[in-house]
Amino acid sequence: MYKNPVLLSSITHRTVRISPVRQYGFAKGMNSIVVLAQEFLEAAKQYPVLFSNSPQGELTPVIIVGLKDNLFITETGSWETGYYVPAFIRRYPYILSETDSAEGSLSVSIDTDFEGFDTPDGERLFTDDGVATPDLDRAVNFLRLFQEQYETTRAFVKHLVDLNIFKAVDANFALPSGDKYTLGGLSMIDEDALNKLSDSELVALIRRGYLPWLYAHLYSMTNFSTILNRMGNVVLQKED
Repeated sequence: MYKNPVLLSSITHRTVRISPVRQYGFAKGMNSIVVLAQEFLEAAKQYPVLFSNSPQGELTPVIIVGLKDNLFITETGSWETGYYVPAFIRRYPYILSETDSAEGSLSVSIDTDFEGFDTPDGERLFTDDGVATPDLDRAVNFLRLFQEQYETTRAFVKHLVDLNIFKAVDANFALPSGDKYTLGGLSMIDEDALNKLSDSELVALIRRGYLPWLYAHLYSMTNFSTILNRMGNVVLQKED
């Protein structure tokens, strides 16, 4: 998604102008997108919400937006009207990147390959004195909020892992054309395991605010029909 992220600098990028994101072609090749736990209630209305094995070995919540690529990007490159755009996408072209200056230190980077980078009709990121403009401040605040909620999401998933209530799932999709697709490396909450938790464990889920997120995730499984409808006449074969 980020082709050429570079650290944002009030010197190098003092006169750069950035246009708003109007096209989402950068997300066309994605069939799943990271989603924050705080987004479950909204995202679950329209997309399947599952948990994917990340390269770091952690389970990461994702929404499924297609079998091969993103079915919610229109031919003109816009996001389908009326469908929720996750924060992971909305933060583009900015991202927080680790720096070598201090362990755990994060700095703002920007994708210089973004089509709205340094366009005449864009908004300045810095004033002539090198001070961040309100537009940049809003972007940075969004990144900080995203990072905070991402850490909350990690704690949420870790808690579920410790409860041992995940189960691995694979779904095979067969098209009338003979093409077959498999969504693997995914996990979901085992509802039977959830119902067998002790009263104290369930109370802890309620106190932490996790239970609504869990049920939103389970409810979202019905949204696979949306994916199937967008693919055409597709037969879904589930594996127990």
